[in-house]
Amino acid sequence: MLEAIRTFFALYWHIVIPVVATIFLVIPVIVYWYEVRYWLMKVRIGMPWRGRIAHWVKHPGSKEETSSENPNAVGFYESEAQLCRLYETYYRNHQPSEANFRRCQDYLGKIDEDARKEKGFGLWLLIIVLMLIEATAFGFALAPFALTLATPNTAIAGAFAIGLVISIIGLFLSEFAGRQMYLNSVVAKILSFENMRSTGEAGDMVRTHIVTIDNTHIDDEKPHYQQMLNRVKLPKDGEKPAKRFGLIVGYGVFIIGLAIAAFWVRTETLNAQEADLIANPPTVSQSADDFPSADEDAFPMPTDMQGIANEAAGKSAQDQIDALHRASLVTFAVLSGLFIFIQLTSTFLAYIYGFAGTYSRVAWELIHKFSSADDFVRYHEAKARDVATDAQQSLGKLQALQLSVFRANGTDREQLKKDTIKRTFSVFITEQDGKLAFKRQKDVLDKLGNDSQKVIRNYIEKAIADLNAAIAVDDNARIQEIIRTARPRFAQIKDPALFPFRDAFNGIVEMFSAEVGQPPQASVPAPVVTPAAAAPVVEVARAPVAPAPAVETAPSAATPAPTAGGFDLYQFGDLTEFHDDDLEFVAQRKGVDLDTIKRARRLQLLDKPSSQPA
Repeated sequence: MLEAIRTFFALYWHIVIPVVATIFLVIPVIVYWYEVRYWLMKVRIGMPWRGRIAHWVKHPGSKEETSSENPNAVGFYESEAQLCRLYETYYRNHQPSEANFRRCQDYLGKIDEDARKEKGFGLWLLIIVLMLIEATAFGFALAPFALTLATPNTAIAGAFAIGLVISIIGLFLSEFAGRQMYLNSVVAKILSFENMRSTGEAGDMVRTHIVTIDNTHIDDEKPHYQQMLNRVKLPKDGEKPAKRFGLIVGYGVFIIGLAIAAFWVRTETLNAQEADLIANPPTVSQSADDFPSADEDAFPMPTDMQGIANEAAGKSAQDQIDALHRASLVTFAVLSGLFIFIQLTSTFLAYIYGFAGTYSRVAWELIHKFSSADDFVRYHEAKARDVATDAQQSLGKLQALQLSVFRANGTDREQLKKDTIKRTFSVFITEQDGKLAFKRQKDVLDKLGNDSQKVIRNYIEKAIADLNAAIAVDDNARIQEIIRTARPRFAQIKDPALFPFRDAFNGIVEMFSAEVGQPPQASVPAPVVTPAAAAPVVEVARAPVAPAPAVETAPSAATPAPTAGGFDLYQFGDLTEFHDDDLEFVAQRKGVDLDTIKRARRLQLLDKPSSQPA
């Protein structure tokens, strides 16, 4: 077997080495994925002939125009803006402050994960090595039975590949099982705060806020278990968090079943070897002093002596088979135990490393390299400068290539070159900050506008409700007070969305604007009007005894039917409450010309003082 394995590696080293090297290269890619991704972006941008810059040189796009959100636009081409946006993502990642450092610490502290960490390069290397050892062990076990019709080298390669697949599956299952065990421990910790549970709005084992790193202080006043619930997604039984063991049980069945299967396969291999030994017993060397050789020319061996020799040879072969059997069983048990140990080790590492919080890993990645907020800020300032330098270098390369292409096409070089110095990455960042500030200000103004509209809407609804309530109880004084107070305010409404409310109110006002104390003229009989306006007034005015009552009596008798040459000045209701600017609207609603409305209003203003008590 070992000879076949050595032969396989000698023949297929050009395949084995790249595969193993790729497996080990996966480790730094996983650990340093952020840096790898940034490097891949730079390669994609600057790749000759097929890179993004090569494409943008041929397709620069349209030039940026000034707008309300960017009034000071310097005129970036669309290609330049796209390049800057690629770098802007990484540049923004390195703009945190001391406050951000404190928020990350607070987030991790509230979920009790400030002392946890992710697996480093060394641990991932250990896990990969253990996985390869496990795959090799399975390859030894499966080689005699894998691809029995293939050549020995092909059978070994197939058995190793099968063992590698099994090891990778076991690695993933152990990782998920370990994380599930840690999540169950978080549930157990939350449920241990039984005496601190709250009810109602305070929460009863349910999330009360969606907490991120930016708003981590939103639940400072909540109990500790509530803070943990707000930062982790947990399985539930009803409304309460619950543990889950399905994955863990399935993983346990997998590793135990696989260990038993591996032991059984190795035992069957041993049985095959033993059967081969029985069919072809090994030659037993005998000493000349014990049993002389029985050649044709030698002295013939007695029959009983030959029987003893044969019995001794049989016992020697059986002893070898028994010894091989016992040693193999012990070896197989050790290999199965080794498999279980590797799986448990991987599961334990997954349990003690990693995070359960929704944003805990992000917070940890931001601050775990730094012992203080000052170190944190200095590091990110340096990284931001590096990103800005790379961005400006790529942007300058793009602009230089575009300038040469434009010149080849006959475009005025100086016209294109005069504002190139303004189109830099720092200017792009400044423009984006201005757009963001404009958007935030617009959102604030929109919110204030919506709030103001809501206040006006509530006032309109309340005024109409109060007017309806006064009408329901026939409180005329209250009706006139509401109309007098609300009418000038309604006249100032300029928002078209509120016009239906204004028109609804004005429709009610038109009906109830007339003073109730004066009955309409049409209901007063004509004979009563003439005497009241003539004889009584003259006679009372001449009486020397009581001149004052005569002055009071005359207007009170004349007010029920005020007319001016047959013109009823109150036929359109009380117009004195309307402003001059509202008369055109009143004329349209009444279906008369504006001059008639103005005449009625003037006469009412003249009549008003005479109808008031002296």
